[in-house]
Amino acid sequence: MPCASLRIVVFPETPKTWTARSLEHDLTAAGRTADAALETLVRMADAHIAYDIRHGHPPLSAFASAPRLYWNAFVAAPKKSEPIELNRAEPSRSLRCIVGVATENPALRRIPRIA
Repeated sequence: MPCASLRIVVFPETPKTWTARSLEHDLTAAGRTADAALETLVRMADAHIAYDIRHGHPPLSAFASAPRLYWNAFVAAPKKSEPIELNRAEPSRSLRCIVGVATENPALRRIPRIA
């Protein structure tokens, strides 16, 4: 099986919580920092990939893609990482991640101020 690839957008949920959300396969994890949320998401994805491989399924096939607003937030993110390659002993469990850090939660709408 080929290496799984994920684009991930990380954003602040509250002043003390960050959320990481993968785009190709809609997985979400939270943490106190952006790095903690990202690490939790990657571990969760790795566990799902291992399960899928054991049961003969394509990696992360149970998860549909994330809603369009998160894809838009990834594209608009001012900061994107170089691809992160996470290699495991089993080549089929390798994971490639590209991370975009958004400045705000994409699901929140700004209400225009009425003068």
